[in-house]
Amino acid sequence: MLRLILASVVITLVTLTVYFPAFDNGFVNWDDQVYVEENSLVINKEYGRLWKTPVSLNYHPLTMISLAMQTPGKGKVPKAAPFIRANIMIHIVNSMLVFLLIWMITGRQFWVAVFTAGVFAWHPAHAESVAWVSERKDVLYTFFLLLSLISYWQYLDKKASKWLIAAGLLFVASVLSKAMAVVIPLMWMLLDYWHGRTWHSRRALLEKVLFLAISLFFGLMAVNVQSGGDFGGLLTLHGEKVKAVAEAHVMTSWQRIQVASYGFVNYVITFFKPDKLSALYPYPPAAWFGSVAGMLFPLVFPAVAVAIAWSSKKTRIWVFGAGFFFISLVLVLQFLSVGIASMADRYTYVPYIGLAFGLAASINALTDSAMYKKLAVGAGVVFLLFLAFLTRIQSDIWQDPEKLWTQVLNRYPTEDTALANRGNNRGKTGNIQGAMEDFEKAIADGCDRADVYEGLGNCYGTLSVQVPDKKTEYIAKAISMYKEAIRLEPNKGGTYFNLGVAQLQSDPGASADAFATALSLMPHKQTEILRALGEAQINAARYDAAAETLTKVISAENPSDILFYNRGLAHLGRGDKAAATADFSEVLRLNPNNADARMRLESMK
Repeated sequence: MLRLILASVVITLVTLTVYFPAFDNGFVNWDDQVYVEENSLVINKEYGRLWKTPVSLNYHPLTMISLAMQTPGKGKVPKAAPFIRANIMIHIVNSMLVFLLIWMITGRQFWVAVFTAGVFAWHPAHAESVAWVSERKDVLYTFFLLLSLISYWQYLDKKASKWLIAAGLLFVASVLSKAMAVVIPLMWMLLDYWHGRTWHSRRALLEKVLFLAISLFFGLMAVNVQSGGDFGGLLTLHGEKVKAVAEAHVMTSWQRIQVASYGFVNYVITFFKPDKLSALYPYPPAAWFGSVAGMLFPLVFPAVAVAIAWSSKKTRIWVFGAGFFFISLVLVLQFLSVGIASMADRYTYVPYIGLAFGLAASINALTDSAMYKKLAVGAGVVFLLFLAFLTRIQSDIWQDPEKLWTQVLNRYPTEDTALANRGNNRGKTGNIQGAMEDFEKAIADGCDRADVYEGLGNCYGTLSVQVPDKKTEYIAKAISMYKEAIRLEPNKGGTYFNLGVAQLQSDPGASADAFATALSLMPHKQTEILRALGEAQINAARYDAAAETLTKVISAENPSDILFYNRGLAHLGRGDKAAATADFSEVLRLNPNNADARMRLESMK
């Protein structure tokens, strides 16, 4: 018992130490806006709607509700630090659960459990899952996953059905935290095998039928949501319709196998040598697919399978360890291409448990003498300290977008997504010159990303304010960039909104049309868009439409004096002086210092 307490204390203290640099991390412009910063459902704690709403092409209501529970509420924009600290606390608990699981299934082999839990707690590839607000789903689904596996092992040991029921309920909770958990019933089968039970017996399979059906249901839902669907109307989309699943023609079946094997091999390499981490790993260049390496990589799968089959004659260690690794990784090996990355550090969060266990258990089984065991323990401690050192560095990389994307660009200097995201962050923080350098570098490299052109348009829009003498020139350039962004990605409402802002003075009719399109694509941002649309309609002398638009805004929120002033202008334009007088009078009631409204009332008298 003393050793268990000591192990828990060491895991906790070291984990807190390596993640200490992340305690004051901020949000990064990589999903954090969608998950928290600009998600009205989270900020306003709309728990009921979160149960039915996919976020960032994922259906994970428990994750979103956990984030909403941490927001200050009442529409206040939260800080990132509390979310990250919570992630770290859950990660520490997960590390304890890994220790407990391995300790139980190995017959209380202390050092195997310590090493496996240490790798899980301190591997730098896991910093992405812990130090990034948007990856709450990783630490939360893993929490339920580990509890489910522990409960299932108790079922195998004690033959009490209450443990199977508990494992099943925890499985559902895990799936509701992240769809990756659909593989849990397969992990139960691995535990059957490790326990010595015939995993494919009639009883073993029948008791999992319901859970396999649940896995299929949530798996189909995940594929549909990733494609931009609402799963036959069962879910409610919140935001613009986009898709993450690549079209079938993008890669051939053979190329998908090549990419999957590429990721598989590199995940194993990164386990031992995690010194070249990146928030984004692009797909291999086109030439790679026809190269010798590209042809040889797919041979890894059958070679590993043969080696594991051979090892199964002497031990179950690698069937279980490699099986755990593969089962928890297979859905993100890009057999079905999802997103813009070939692999991701966060995908190793659960799979590395299998590799760490396989390595530790194998060494433990091969070292008979006390001296060799001490050497193995010493080597394991050195490896864990090496991992902890790198994790402390990597956790700080997620401090802000500048650090994050600079690390990516140090490894992939022309990566369009990294240039776009760093450029957008630089623009928002006032480094317009740096932002333009990033965007122009991406365009010079042949970039066809809409957000790069939109970002450059934003830079020109800012310059039009900072350099009044060139306002007309910069506005024209901004409009040109926005139109190019729309040509590349015609269904992004935010770009139409920015285009409308740029055209507001020079071409108010076109501006109103752009805002109307933005509204059709982003109905969840209706109030914000209607304010701008009303102003554009006034500038375009569409007074009746402007009055109707601004009335909707005034009815929907606690209106400011500016809204009443603009509606007063609309009423004045349509010849309704009584309504205009009422609005301008309301302006002065709300803001007695509004000289424009006072002047309008005087002139009307």
